[in-house]
Amino acid sequence: MDNRSTGVAPVRHGSATRPLLVGVGADGRSASAVVWAAQEAERTGQLVRLVTAVESSADEASEQTGHDLSVLARRLALGQVQTRRLVGPVAPTLLAAAPGNELVVIGHRGMGRTARAMTRGTSALVATHSPVPVVVVPEAWIQPRFAAAPIVLGLSPDTGEGQDPEAPALAFAFARADDLRTPLTIVCAWQVPPVLAYDAEAIALYEESVRTSLATRLEPWLEQFPEVEATLSCSAATPVVALLQSARHAQLTVVGRTRANGLGRHRLGSTVRALLQRTESPVAVVPWLRPFSSPTLG
Repeated sequence: MDNRSTGVAPVRHGSATRPLLVGVGADGRSASAVVWAAQEAERTGQLVRLVTAVESSADEASEQTGHDLSVLARRLALGQVQTRRLVGPVAPTLLAAAPGNELVVIGHRGMGRTARAMTRGTSALVATHSPVPVVVVPEAWIQPRFAAAPIVLGLSPDTGEGQDPEAPALAFAFARADDLRTPLTIVCAWQVPPVLAYDAEAIALYEESVRTSLATRLEPWLEQFPEVEATLSCSAATPVVALLQSARHAQLTVVGRTRANGLGRHRLGSTVRALLQRTESPVAVVPWLRPFSSPTLG
């Protein structure tokens, strides 16, 4: 494989050594997240850390839940599993434990009003501020059914000048597709600027410029990962609709987190928030990292 690159090399998930941190809810609805992490650990040999956040140290129900999921993880991972029971709100507790781990894995419940509120709360808060990628796994997700399914990567049509803010998400998706030997579907959606809405020729030129820009961005990644079967899916639709359609047939959807603003505050874009609320498959939210350099063609 051609490894010509500059700066930070993408993480090789198949040889990762840092642990996987799994947030275990006191309500016991974290089994899918535990299973996802355990299967990942079985493939990579990573340590699984189960963290249960409780409001009180006297919460016996959450202690039993943590024990049950720990037993499940040990049965599946066939490797080391650590458990910790910490007192405090869920999101801040997981964020405090996140540094030093490869991934944070958390679950979320179905599509009801309460579940969406929880997603806006815990999942979104952790994904917004975590220093490492966060994988959000729906409660009913069954990973083995999608073992051969593609990975989906959501990209913005225009990242402006300078360093590509979505380089970490590109690195994550390409490296994972390469490790798993699974196809990678790169989804990019855009809405035609209103000023061009009634000019068919201008619309065609605009769409062509978007495709050309994407091809240029992807060229060094395709060069660095020549064995990845990557397909570009472009459409004049809202990003949420395009991603949800592709996610229905994917084992994982990868999106990048918006870089911190001028005040140093992290943000989770509206597309990522909507995706977390509505998708029925796992989503990996990859933070903007510094320093990070995209690969370049030699």
